Amino acid sequence: MAPEVLRPGQVVTATVTTDTPLDAASVRLEWGYDNVYRWADEVDGDTDTGTDTDTERSPASWVCVTRVDVPLTTNEFAGTTSTFTVPSWAPGSSKQIARWSCRVAIGCGGRDVDAHGDFTVVIGIDDVDPVEALEAPMERVSGDAETVVEIALPATVFRAGATVSGHVTLLTVSDLPAVDVAVSWQRQCESHPLLRQPAQSQALYGPIIHLGRGIALTSGAPITLPFDVALPEDASPTADAVHSSLSWFVGARVVYTGLDEHAAEQVRRPIIVANA
Repeated sequence: MAPEVLRPGQVVTATVTTDTPLDAASVRLEWGYDNVYRWADEVDGDTDTGTDTDTERSPASWVCVTRVDVPLTTNEFAGTTSTFTVPSWAPGSSKQIARWSCRVAIGCGGRDVDAHGDFTVVIGIDDVDPVEALEAPMERVSGDAETVVEIALPATVFRAGATVSGHVTLLTVSDLPAVDVAVSWQRQCESHPLLRQPAQSQALYGPIIHLGRGIALTSGAPITLPFDVALPEDASPTADAVHSSLSWFVGARVVYTGLDEHAAEQVRRPIIVANA
């Protein structure tokens, strides 16, 4: 495979060679990716969840993007080359979502040969669709919205390892107990397999960054708290594949102190992570 690492729009070449010519009835190349996902099967009324998506034991389905039938002038196959242009919509490579490769299947009359070569697709900021890069709306995760919580960011697309600087604004229409406020990055893996029951999504939270404890809230008086959240250096890129997706967020949590009847407020704002 050459090159072994590339971005959407770039061309990769697979070179297939054999030590000696093979008797072959057919040769087929497939370009695509193994799409990792989770599923839930109903067994006697119970839910049996698929294996962990963060391991090589994860279920994966082959997604063929392009198929090439290699013409044979004789019944022998001694090698071939094939090129593939990575689509603009290609999900970036990651162990959570996609493993890109070129597969070769050689029909040899009962002793078929299968092999593959891997390559890595990385996503740059310029590869992000401008429409997708528009600011996404806030998502309320939990709470009764007794306090309106807004997360403001300078951009929506960030590189892996970058520091996301922004601020959280709190506004309440009634005097409430003091609050503790914290932020973190969040990574969410969603499974949506075409032919299986999807399992519950998986969320990973980054280090909790406390912005303040015992902050007093006054009706009609907004409070703004700045923050800096560092994304992981090895962060997998935001991706949308056939059977699963990977999303990133900056989340804020507001916990009322002293009184149990006030539910904690949790919100998050989507961001896009690139890794090229």
